[in-house]
Amino acid sequence: MQQLSLYWMALETRRKALLLGGVAALIVTLIILSRLATAPSYVLLYSGLEPTAAGEVIAALEARGVPHSVRGDAIFVDQAHRDELRMSLAGEGLPANGAAGYELLDSLSGFGTTSQMFDAAYWRAKEGELARTILASPRIRAARVHLANPGNDPFQDRVDVTASVAIRPAAVGIGSGHAEALRYLVASSVPGLLPENVTVIDADSGQLLGGDRLDMPGADSAGRAEDLRRNIGRLLTARVGQGNAVVEVSVDLNTAHETLVERRIDPESRIIIATDTEERSNTAQDRASGAVTVASNLPDGDAAEGEGDTSSSQNSESRERVTFDVSETQREVETGPGGIRRISVAVLVNGASDQ
Repeated sequence: MQQLSLYWMALETRRKALLLGGVAALIVTLIILSRLATAPSYVLLYSGLEPTAAGEVIAALEARGVPHSVRGDAIFVDQAHRDELRMSLAGEGLPANGAAGYELLDSLSGFGTTSQMFDAAYWRAKEGELARTILASPRIRAARVHLANPGNDPFQDRVDVTASVAIRPAAVGIGSGHAEALRYLVASSVPGLLPENVTVIDADSGQLLGGDRLDMPGADSAGRAEDLRRNIGRLLTARVGQGNAVVEVSVDLNTAHETLVERRIDPESRIIIATDTEERSNTAQDRASGAVTVASNLPDGDAAEGEGDTSSSQNSESRERVTFDVSETQREVETGPGGIRRISVAVLVNGASDQ
């Protein structure tokens, strides 16, 4: 120990500072490594939840004192407690991805509940149950159902029952057949509702899905991709045989609404917009008297008898003014969502086939 003390006293100030810095860096590194070794391994608990549902899940985790991490719309917890937390939260009805269903009717009592209140609660429960059924599909992240019930007023004109379904598809999207199935699902659950009176809307792009409301089949990305994949697969099957080719197609649609206003002016071309013509004519005559003499001053002098020369002038003027303007073209082009931005095709062919 005495030797270390003597060695420390013999070092220069610069070397002492370097040695102290190295020891401090080593201590910090050891602390970081120990924290990383003891830190929990976070795994995904839930993702893609609505803000309200995500807030309820986070509040439940904080109430339990469970360490968690939020990254975007995903919630991560310790891997050792993930399964236990999912079961525990499910027992509490979390996460609440959809609206309340028929449990709304359980809170109604026979006292103080009017028929209007019961009808309102019944249709709310119906909408919640339909939304839950739609959310059972892994291709749909969120869904809301709105039912327009005209009521049972005998003095009101008959009005058809209508419904609208707003969905948020997953990244893969849904096909036109899936959207058509949703229309029949809602129509079959409500008495008097026809499938053509059900509107399915993509809440992300604002497009109508399924049915005859689209000008072309498969107008959504998943539907177009499925049509292309089927057509390409049919062509390859004719060449390499059945089951010897795998085709995957991805269609990226443009969801932006764009309006282009263009104005072009061509200075080389001229257009007459106005013509003004003016003509003027002027005529004048002048008769000059004779020479002035002594006799012209007499009463009977020759001034009265003599006649001078006659002069005349005539002036004609014509003026024309033409106004020109350059040629101008205005064009307005409006592009709606739904245009194809990019198509990606992947084909895998069995090279060992005897075809």
